[in-house]
Amino acid sequence: MIGALRRLGVRLALPGALRRPGVRLALLGAGAYLVFLVANLPAAWLGLALERTSGGALALGDPRGTVWSGSGVLALRSGSAYRGIVDLEWRCNPLWVLAGRLNVALSGAGREARLRAKVSLGAGKAAVNDLEANVPAAIAETALAAAAFAKPDGQLRVKADSLEWGAASVRGAATVEWTDAGLGGMQAPRLGDYQLQIAASGDRADLRLATLRGDLRLTAGGEWR
Repeated sequence: MIGALRRLGVRLALPGALRRPGVRLALLGAGAYLVFLVANLPAAWLGLALERTSGGALALGDPRGTVWSGSGVLALRSGSAYRGIVDLEWRCNPLWVLAGRLNVALSGAGREARLRAKVSLGAGKAAVNDLEANVPAAIAETALAAAAFAKPDGQLRVKADSLEWGAASVRGAATVEWTDAGLGGMQAPRLGDYQLQIAASGDRADLRLATLRGDLRLTAGGEWR
């Protein structure tokens, strides 16, 4: 565009102040400083975003590093306090922001939990790839009112090769296993191991529940829209 205007004889002129070497040098320095600030955003900002988006159910304790590469303790709200679940690490190349996407690699381990995943965030959609998580079943209490009453025990194992969702659709498949299942709120004995398979396509998802082990045999199927 600029070359075409020059061929037509149109002269482009900067405002007088911008033609001064000192002013241009100051603008260059301000731009470099802005890039430095963005590249070194503290990890605590990520913790604030996590608490806000989860409605206070999750928090990031002892954040270290930056938003782009750092570590902290992923904590779950339990009553009026938080309980640490996993020592979390994350890595993200900030240059992906220029392409309108944010790709984050997550990994972590703790006494009761393990986590590994690749998360991709873009305009109006998000995706999770290579997800493997092993967390206490009590984490469900923060998401479901019925779970808060039943107080589930045991471990939840979640695996998904690829899940992608947007404003009105979800695509992909995931498997959730509840092992050594129990309901502490009902003072019931251990129930066994159960598996839920989820296959989502567009605005619908097929659900399949099966019993892997235990006296309480459960088998069910359904569809969620």
